[in-house]
Amino acid sequence: MDIISSSSAAEASNYNETEVRFHILDPIVRALGYPGKNNVYLNLEEKLEYPYIHIGRRSKKDLPLGFPDYRAGLKGARGSFVIEAKAGNVKITSREIEQAHSYAAHAQVGANYFVLCNGEEIVIFETLSGHSAAPLVQMPLLEVNQRFHEIQNILSPESLAKNCVINYDTKLRLCEGLGSSVRIRGGEYKVSDYGYRIFFNGADQTDTLKPLLPQLGELDAQFKLLQDDFELRISDGIAKRDDDGRITASVQFAGVTKGNAAAMKLLGIDQMSFVTRDKFLSCSSIEPTMFETIKDFGVQKGAILPQFLGPAVQMEADLDAQVQVRAAMYVNDNSINGEYLAISLYKADIPLMGQFEVVLELVGTFDMLLDV
Repeated sequence: MDIISSSSAAEASNYNETEVRFHILDPIVRALGYPGKNNVYLNLEEKLEYPYIHIGRRSKKDLPLGFPDYRAGLKGARGSFVIEAKAGNVKITSREIEQAHSYAAHAQVGANYFVLCNGEEIVIFETLSGHSAAPLVQMPLLEVNQRFHEIQNILSPESLAKNCVINYDTKLRLCEGLGSSVRIRGGEYKVSDYGYRIFFNGADQTDTLKPLLPQLGELDAQFKLLQDDFELRISDGIAKRDDDGRITASVQFAGVTKGNAAAMKLLGIDQMSFVTRDKFLSCSSIEPTMFETIKDFGVQKGAILPQFLGPAVQMEADLDAQVQVRAAMYVNDNSINGEYLAISLYKADIPLMGQFEVVLELVGTFDMLLDV
């Protein structure tokens, strides 16, 4: 359904100002959703009581500035605009733009946008950019029906609510150049070295078991693949100050295979949160900020645990585990770089054998990209 009729758009150059409002602007304003919903308002020919530029307090000597044809926006929220209509034969020059801008910038109004419309075109400007800035939208009336989405994307109630919100960051910054929070939009980490020890009933049996268990050879081969052939990805995250003012970093890890991703999720280690005692994030690789985390997790007997490579296996005993990670981080331009040490302890009680423990150490580097 057309917003304005083709005949109205074709005849608009002959309209006076009232006809431009009735045939062109009224249908556009209604199609945008003003009035209609409870959260919006629409004022017509609103009297502005004093000049928008004045010195000191308002006075009875102040003269009215004018009457903007339309003012619309959101009730009780940031987001509004004014529209100034002109007769069909009146060109939109710098003089008309300055007049509409004065209405939008008026102390009684404070509109985010101002709009002008004559018999040829409709033009939308951003108020804070000033009256000499280029328009956001400049559209012939004959194209309004086809391009109405461009007007909606700026002036509809939904667009105002989305685009006119300002969130002020009042917390202490993370470091020079960053606010109190920053999104981690991705990254990678590498395993530069690893090691593990196997204990039965408290005694180190690693050297004894290695020649006897081919599974340990497979484990070494898989770690070699992690080092040489796979990209270990960080998919998302955030560094921010919590309610107590401490700097925390939460990181989401992407699995390198479907089995690896499923296993990490099952164990609850696909996401980890770190905290530091330092007041600010370091910008020096020589004196990085130290972050730490400890996370407990486990898998019950009978659970199906996907493997990094190969088929899933059924757990033959309850597995209790803990991972402790220390990471040295520093901000480098638009990224956070550093090194990490991860120590994992896995415990299980094996029937007729006793307590089985594995201590695994991973050492590596990481590079996280910041959304700044």
